[in-house]
Amino acid sequence: MTHSSSSRDEADLAYLKRLAVAGRGQPAPFLLLIAVFGGAYGFALLAILTAFVIEGLPQPGTPVTGPISNFLGSWVITGSHVIFFATVAWTIWRTLGPNRVRLSRSATATWSGSFIALVATFVIFHLVTRNEAAPDATKIAQVIWPVVLILWGAAWWTTAIASDRRWLIAVAIGSFGAAAALAWVGTASLAALVVMCASLILLAFAPAMILIRETRR
Repeated sequence: MTHSSSSRDEADLAYLKRLAVAGRGQPAPFLLLIAVFGGAYGFALLAILTAFVIEGLPQPGTPVTGPISNFLGSWVITGSHVIFFATVAWTIWRTLGPNRVRLSRSATATWSGSFIALVATFVIFHLVTRNEAAPDATKIAQVIWPVVLILWGAAWWTTAIASDRRWLIAVAIGSFGAAAALAWVGTASLAALVVMCASLILLAFAPAMILIRETRR
């Protein structure tokens, strides 16, 4: 009887240890990469939108002619690419290097599942549109970006509950709302730039920065 009780206690302790280990680590992967992606491209779009306000909105179907808009469109976006891919290289080194960032098991499951779903979405849309005429294929492809925002929101929703960070539910709901807004205005419109800008800053940059600060305390 004593041996049975001792074995049961050891099993309970082992179970609790697994739970503790599963809960350790960052609540989401690549927080710095998410922050840089949202910040670099989000503030670049904000600068371009500000230039549109100063120089006047471009007419649909016509090229951008304002000097500030052209400069920002060429150099600021290029700079954003450089910063982002430099951060990608740093993230790969941190992920594969000796001092790799540890993730909780729930974060690994949540974000890897969302990434696989994202890849599957792109593949399926490509298969669906492969035999479609160009206008139809373009129209169908516009659905991809709202779907990306829905998957993004689903990942934050699960992270909010799994990590007991309920404020991330607001980020998730914002992602769902942004997906609906992007579908409403159309991804090829000027209003879509506003939605994308707000999504990058408020749904990627801001939550990632808050989580980075939390993990450093």
